[in-house]
Amino acid sequence: MVKQFLRNILHPDTYHALSRMKNGVVSGYVNHQLMTRRKKGGRFISVRIDTVTACNHRCQYCYTLDLTGHRTQLMSLDDFKKAAENVFPYAHTVALSCSWEPTMNKNLADFIRVAASHGVPFLHFVSNGSHLTDDTISAMVECGLDRMAVSIDAATPEMYQKIREVDDLEKVLGNLRKLKDLKDAHGVTKPTVNINWTAFEENADQAPKFAREHGDLFDTFWFWHLLPRMRNSVNPFHRMSRDRYYAVVSELKEILGDRLTSTEFNEDRSNKPLGTCNRSLDNLRIDPDGSIEVTCSRHSLEGNVLTDDFADIYVRNEDLFEMLYRKQTDFCQNECDR
Repeated sequence: MVKQFLRNILHPDTYHALSRMKNGVVSGYVNHQLMTRRKKGGRFISVRIDTVTACNHRCQYCYTLDLTGHRTQLMSLDDFKKAAENVFPYAHTVALSCSWEPTMNKNLADFIRVAASHGVPFLHFVSNGSHLTDDTISAMVECGLDRMAVSIDAATPEMYQKIREVDDLEKVLGNLRKLKDLKDAHGVTKPTVNINWTAFEENADQAPKFAREHGDLFDTFWFWHLLPRMRNSVNPFHRMSRDRYYAVVSELKEILGDRLTSTEFNEDRSNKPLGTCNRSLDNLRIDPDGSIEVTCSRHSLEGNVLTDDFADIYVRNEDLFEMLYRKQTDFCQNECDR
């Protein structure tokens, strides 16, 4: 809440300067705490696991469109159980998605149930919401999934199809209604539903329209500007000016109040070094074959979660983690505040 308050009242340049100062002071302390937890066998990592590498949408700004020769992989439930046993006891956060659409796994409901049985403090996933089955929705509610973030970036079917090449908006809204009705019937608030809105010139004005018309279907709203990065630089959409972006943010604040929990203009912040960074422990991505990489870097870890306990994997890669923490590799150089 404090971070969002400061983001709201300070000029972005001032906010990011303070953020870098904060990281310089806090990063070492955080790393010490994480390493203390590790040595005590506690939870010290955040994990994102893709149980399937496929998507039913073709968002025109998505970097996966450039993955030529991509081969779809699917993790079996038995393999997922092995991965969960080897990794989840060390994780304070687990996302059942990273780069792909988790509901393309037709057995996602069973994966949710297995993940929930490990008592991970925060369990969530990101989805486009179009393939949510009744069984998946039931598992989400019954297991107390903490959050589902839904990627929506249009308020009209026409814009939705222009962005994603599929006409699924009404289907997604119907699934969110089913989830809301089931939560109400059970008298629960979980999973919270967050809207992930990727903003650009062509769709920005539709965000307030969506918030007004469908505000009862979600709990929180993220309004993030399209990232200026090489992997999605070729797309049919255009970045806004800072003033234009924050004008829409102001309109959203009037509608949503404190439910607008995150706004990111996302200026080009590449190649601006940060002193030290704990993101490597917060960005572990697991593929269906059990291999692990540090998201936002080119580094794959030695070991496989289908056969190795993560405590052993960490020891094998301890030097690499230390280099990533000290920013001595080609790890992401963004001056982010996470």
